[in-house]
Amino acid sequence: MSEFRITHEIHEVHPDIREKLTATTIEAINESSARSAKDAALVLRNKLGEIGVHMSEEACLAAVERIRSGKSLRFEIERADSDETDA
Repeated sequence: MSEFRITHEIHEVHPDIREKLTATTIEAINESSARSAKDAALVLRNKLGEIGVHMSEEACLAAVERIRSGKSLRFEIERADSDETDA
């Protein structure tokens, strides 16, 4: 997983959300550097919750593992499509 998606609607209300997400993610990972990836993901999830962002445990774990392996995160802005009802 190389990118995390932010809906366009959220970005319109909070134009600095990408920067907040990046800063909060880095802060959480630095703060939990001595912990396991799973524990660091929980710290990240809690920190994101503090800024009003809710991300799944799996996505937080993927972010932690990606950063710890030296890769970067990219937060992409996308439109929320209500017609995506593939059954």
